[in-house]
Amino acid sequence: MLITRRAAVGAALAAPALLRAPGVHAASRTLKISHQFPGGTAEQGDFRDRLARRFAAEVQMRIDY
Repeated sequence: MLITRRAAVGAALAAPALLRAPGVHAASRTLKISHQFPGGTAEQGDFRDRLARRFAAEVQMRIDY
């Protein structure tokens, strides 16, 4: 079977849409946030730590959606 340039370009352009299709999941990734500020809770502690926790919660919420 001979693959034409048109078919190869078409396949390359269609690949991202096919990879995002329902039922096709990307590999799991771990996102780590490193900071040197004292930890705390969601309501108390250094504001940079609270921002990192809020960011992590937002990312988790969007993953679960």
